[in-house]
Amino acid sequence: MKKILFRFVFLIICFFLIFTAYSAFSIWSFGKKVELIKTDVAVVLGAAAWDDVPSPVLRERVNHSIWLYENGYVDKIIFTGGKGDGDKFAESEVAKDYAIKNNVRSEDILIETKSKIT
Repeated sequence: MKKILFRFVFLIICFFLIFTAYSAFSIWSFGKKVELIKTDVAVVLGAAAWDDVPSPVLRERVNHSIWLYENGYVDKIIFTGGKGDGDKFAESEVAKDYAIKNNVRSEDILIETKSKIT
């Protein structure tokens, strides 16, 4: 009985390790693919904003969308992210202001300010 239980646990652990290794390899190999294609819009999911300053994560998301915009891969950018409890500004508003300061035309930016989780 102990042998059967041991083999069962061993098989479960082996399956878990193989699945984890396969998943890690899939993520790693996909990260090297560049799939830049022209599209109408880039959607930038919200992340934390510190008052009127984007957090490092939000800033890098916005920077990537600005790069896509400047290089002609997108015509417009949609920023998402609402206002958290006690916040003065919605994440999307902070992202929009940051993008405008970095030469994105305001008429090429759309924002969504109601979401709580993006």
